[in-house]
This record gives sequence, C-alpha cells and structure tokens, in this order.
Amino acid sequence: MKRPLLYLLWVCLLAAASCSPEEERIPAAGYAQQEKPAALPEDRFLTIAHRGASAYLPEHTLPAYALADEMGADYIELDLRMTKDGRLAVIHDHKLQRMNGTGGQVSDMTMDELRNVSPGIAFNEENPELAQTSHEQLSIPELRDVLIRFGSAVNYYIELKAPPEGGRMEEAVIGELERYGITEKARQHDLPPVILQSFSEESLIRLHKMRPNIPLIQLYSFKENADLSSEDLEYLRSYASGIGIPAASAHAGFIEKVEGWELDVHVFTVNEEQNILRLIRMGADGVFTDRPDVARRVSSYE
Repeated sequence: MKRPLLYLLWVCLLAAASCSPEEERIPAAGYAQQEKPAALPEDRFLTIAHRGASAYLPEHTLPAYALADEMGADYIELDLRMTKDGRLAVIHDHKLQRMNGTGGQVSDMTMDELRNVSPGIAFNEENPELAQTSHEQLSIPELRDVLIRFGSAVNYYIELKAPPEGGRMEEAVIGELERYGITEKARQHDLPPVILQSFSEESLIRLHKMRPNIPLIQLYSFKENADLSSEDLEYLRSYASGIGIPAASAHAGFIEKVEGWELDVHVFTVNEEQNILRLIRMGADGVFTDRPDVARRVSSYE
C-alpha cells in the first residue's frame, strides 16, 4: 500500500534523529577509509626524545635535539604552534609565562618576536646544577630551523598543538616536510621518517586525507585508567596508526586491547628506569622521555 508523502517524510526525519554518536562519525571517517593508515614497525620499542634530551639541555632547542640524537633516540619530538604570521614555532606552551614570566601568547606573536624569548633562562633556574650562561643565548626555533639543521639524519615525531579549523596548519606542516624532503627520505633503521600526532581528531583526519603514508598518533589525556570502546578503536583504526596516553593511565589490559586492533601504544612522559621497564613488560610500543639515554639503555635489557 502506498504511504502519503508526509508520512514518508516523517519516517525519514525520525530515523535521522535516532542516529547514535558513532553513526554520526561515519561521514567524517568516510574519506579516511580510502587508504589504510601507515604501518609502524613491529617488535621495536621506540625511544622518543621528549622535546629533545630536555632533562639535560633547554627543551625544544637545537642542542637538545642534537644530544638526543647522540644518545640514540629513535625520534626527536617537536611541539608546533602557529604564530600570528602563520609560521610554525617549536614550543609546547601556548603562553610564555613559564619561559619569560610574561603573559604573552604564541598566537599573538610573530616568529621573529618569539626568537627573542630564550628557553635557556627558565632551564637554568629550574636546573641550577646544569646551568650555563650559553643556554640563555638559545632561542625558540621555527620548524624549518630544525629541518635544515638535521635534514634526513634523524626521525621526527611532531605534535600539532591547537590546530585552527580549516586545515591551514596541516597544510603548512606537510609543506615544510616536503620542502626539505623529509617525507621522501630513506628510513632510519626501518622507521618511518616522520610521525604526526595531535589531540585533535579532526586535524588527524585531515592529515590522513592529505598524506595517508604518514603514521598518525591520536593523543588522549586520561586522568585514570585508560579505556576506549571497541567502537572507538574501530573508528581510530580508520585514520590512525596508534595512540598516545599518559603513563599514569597505562595498564596491560588496555594495551593488549588496543594492540588487538593493530594500533600501537606510545606512553608519555617516562623518565625513571623502573617505569620504562614496567611499560616495556606491559607491551607498550614506545615512550616519550626527557632522558633518551636511559630509555635506550633499559630497552636493551629486554
């Protein structure tokens, strides 16, 4: 029997209103499923130098990255923020309070203005036993400064922090990586030359659409034991190669569940030898650490 047009319209509207949150995510994942996420190496525990060898030298500076490389880190980690003039500053905090005692924000400053801020001043104050006057001459680098300095000699693990809508930051990051040939370089020790990460799901999906050959890591800030549903993990697997979680939230059951979906687990930030060893035995695939020499030594035990 034919139904009146108004009845059919009402049924369609009712069906649309009853969609679950997971169903609403399908269009966002649609283009991400065109290609599978890039694979990360199996059976290798990654030492990721958190802001460089930042336990020993001012964070996110060229000397800190050079030391991390000397210590055998698999990756040097960079935090990126977009400046007022659309450039990519290598800095973690969105405010400069910790570095220079002011309330200035990265997004309100040009890259040239940021170069006048030294991470070394705060480092010397926080680490008097490691303080050197030369540290105060160090400045906040731009992404291209790091790429020019190290080129294809190191692997890069880059976080996009607070990426604005529209994809401008993602395009800028990919543009710089391609400008300096990083995405095309030979892999170091069979590792991908670059891994990108973010807390922003939307940003990672945009990146996967742009360059599906680059591994992506979805970051989480769990306050207690980490947990994700099977539906969440299935969706993640459509665009990400792994996840990053705080050390306090990591537990063996969760790591086993995540890896059952062929996703890697990288844990932040871990500096003590016994904690790194505990995570290796849990089955974690890597750690972010301020002390890459310690992580390299511990991983060689296993």
